[in-house]
Amino acid sequence: MPPDPSAALRARAAARSAAWRARGLERHLSGPQGVDLTSNDCLGLSKHPAVAAAAAAALQREGLGSGGSRLLGGHRPVFDALEARFAAWQGAEAALYFGSGSAANLGALGALFGPEDVIFSDALNHASLIDGLRLCGAQKVIFPHGDIEALRRGLSTAQPGPGGLCAVVVESLYSMDGDLADLHAIAAACAEHGAALLVDEAHATGLFGPTGQGLVAAAGLRGQVALSLHGAGKALGAQGGFVAGDAIFIDALLQRARSFIFSTAPPPAVAAGLLAAIDVVEADPELRARPLALADRLRAALPPEAAGGAAHIVPVHIGDPDAAMAAAAALQARGWDLRAVRPPTVPAGTSRLRVVLRAGLTEAQIDALAADLREVLPP
Repeated sequence: MPPDPSAALRARAAARSAAWRARGLERHLSGPQGVDLTSNDCLGLSKHPAVAAAAAAALQREGLGSGGSRLLGGHRPVFDALEARFAAWQGAEAALYFGSGSAANLGALGALFGPEDVIFSDALNHASLIDGLRLCGAQKVIFPHGDIEALRRGLSTAQPGPGGLCAVVVESLYSMDGDLADLHAIAAACAEHGAALLVDEAHATGLFGPTGQGLVAAAGLRGQVALSLHGAGKALGAQGGFVAGDAIFIDALLQRARSFIFSTAPPPAVAAGLLAAIDVVEADPELRARPLALADRLRAALPPEAAGGAAHIVPVHIGDPDAAMAAAAALQARGWDLRAVRPPTVPAGTSRLRVVLRAGLTEAQIDALAADLREVLPP
C-alpha cells in the first residue's frame, strides 16, 4: 500500500503547533466575553441605527453578495457613490474601495512599486504592509520605529535601480503601542530627498482630523502624502479598506492591483452602511473625541510604567506572555473583554494587554477597570 501522501504534512503541522504552544503562544477563537475593550469598533458604528438601516435597505435591494469581482459583474452604483464620498471626505481626487484593509495595502504596494525601487518602512508597520513590500519586490529598508534621523540618513544614501524611486511607508497611529507618527518630520524628510510618502491611517480614520478624516488631515499634510490607506473595519465599524490619492494613482490600482482585480467585491450592503457611517463620523465631533478622552482617563489612573500610548489604544505592558495571559484571564473573570497580545504580533519580551477605549463606555467603568488592572498586574 502506498504511503499516505499527506502524512508528512500532518506531522509538520503538528510539530509546528506544538512548538507554538511550548512558547506560550497558543491561540484560540472566542467571541465577546464581557465589556468590549478589544474590538476596533471604537465608535460603536457597527450597531448605529443609521448605519444598520442603510445596510438593511441595501440588503433588501441588492441581496447578500456581489456575485463577482468589480471588473466581472460585481460592481454596483453604491461602490461609485462610496468612493466618491470617501475621496471628497479625504480631500483627494479619487479613492478605491477594497474588500479589506490588508487587500488595500497589498494592492497599493504591488501595483505601484517594483524591484527597481527602494522603500523605507517603519519597524512597527502592520503585517500587511510588510507583506506588500515583500510581494512587490522592492528593495526594503527597515528603519527603527519613529527614528526620523535614521530615516533621513537612509534616504540620503539610497540607490534605486534604473528608473526607480524612493518611497516611505508608515502608519499614522500604531495599533499595538497606540503612539502617533511624527508625520510633519517624516513628510519633511521625504520632501528633502524626493521620496513619495504613503501613510496607513487604519486606526486613525474616524477619530482625528477636522471631520474624522485621520491624522494626515489633522496635520494639514494632504498635499504632501502620495497615498493614504484607510481601514473600514475599525472606527467606521464595517469591513474593507480604501486607498485615496490622485486619480492617476487610483487608476493604476484599478488596472494592476491584484488584490482588487481578483477578489469578489464586498457586499453592497456593507458599502451602503459605510456611506452612512461616514456621515455620522463627519457630523459628530463629540463622538469622535469620546474614546480619546476615556483613554486619557485610564492612563492617568495607571502607573506610568504600565500604560502607554497617546490615542484610544492603551497598551498595558507586562512582558512575559504567560503573565499576560493570566492577567487577561483574571480580567475576563471580572467581566472585562480584554485579550493578551503576544509575539509575533509584538516583539519578544513585550507581551501586553491591549485596551481599546470605546465611545459607549462611562467614566465609572473606566475607573473600575483601572482598579481591576492595578490588582491583576504582576508586581
